Amino acid sequence: MQWTNSYSLEQTGEFLKAVRKKKGITQNEFAQTIGVSHATLSALENGKSVSTQTLDKALNFLGMRLIIVEKTAKVTVGQNDSVAMRNN
Repeated sequence: MQWTNSYSLEQTGEFLKAVRKKKGITQNEFAQTIGVSHATLSALENGKSVSTQTLDKALNFLGMRLIIVEKTAKVTVGQNDSVAMRNN
């Protein structure tokens, strides 16, 4: 399982790009599969503003999900895809 902490759109885009490349998918293939233009996918991977629908399509295609927690939360991610949060 691959995951990351992301505190910016730039970090999220870099992570998605790395996962896409690791899976051997070109930008053109990825854009076509999720139904967006090459320019839109490039914007996503470069941390520019895109719709949440585009982000959702990209995450779903890559087999990932977005989990939002407070920056100060202590989070543990297990192999069964569960997320456990502890109060500070």
